[in-house]
Amino acid sequence: MTEEDVTRLQAAAWVPDDDPQRPWEEAADLAADWIWDRSRGEGISPLLVTNTMQNAVGITSLQEIARKGGQATPQGKQRFDRGPVLAYLPDERSLKLALDLARGHSLAVVETVRFPLAEWAASVGAINLLDGSQSPSSLTDDVLVDLNHAVFFGGNNGWTGQHEKQHARNHLSRHVAAGRLTPEQAASYVMAKGVSDKGAKRLRLLLEKG
Repeated sequence: MTEEDVTRLQAAAWVPDDDPQRPWEEAADLAADWIWDRSRGEGISPLLVTNTMQNAVGITSLQEIARKGGQATPQGKQRFDRGPVLAYLPDERSLKLALDLARGHSLAVVETVRFPLAEWAASVGAINLLDGSQSPSSLTDDVLVDLNHAVFFGGNNGWTGQHEKQHARNHLSRHVAAGRLTPEQAASYVMAKGVSDKGAKRLRLLLEKG
């Protein structure tokens, strides 16, 4: 798979969960303003993606998107056309849904520390909506090389086979043990390279076990 095949986004932006005092509504409003601006250029109302239908309750900017463009969850049965997407506090599964629905369009993400997205954001060149910057990866070159090797060797089948699992352990577990890579960073990064949500979660759990 190529980088172009993987990302397939016109543009991406995110709101990091880096301040426990920041109201969730403030973060949602930043993402909503950006995705509405993008949607006007793309000629399609944005779609909201959440883990459950209840996640957007009480946040006006998210409810407006859900009302005008729709709201999708991984459990939902309704089908939606592709278009600009706002993903609110996604985990692996809902981020994959958002990526699929935003293919060829724009994607804004509001991060939760439960699923850190800095490495995904760096890989897709997402704009940090707090300051307008594009944050570089915090991982060293050798860690990135080993992550890419792991994706090449086992990413297509999501590390389901023993050889792929052992290859990932051999290349990545030492970085985790040394504190140079977290399992969450690995999961976030590989999703930017086209790995499925199940594969990303499998890799995260694999590295958590050591």
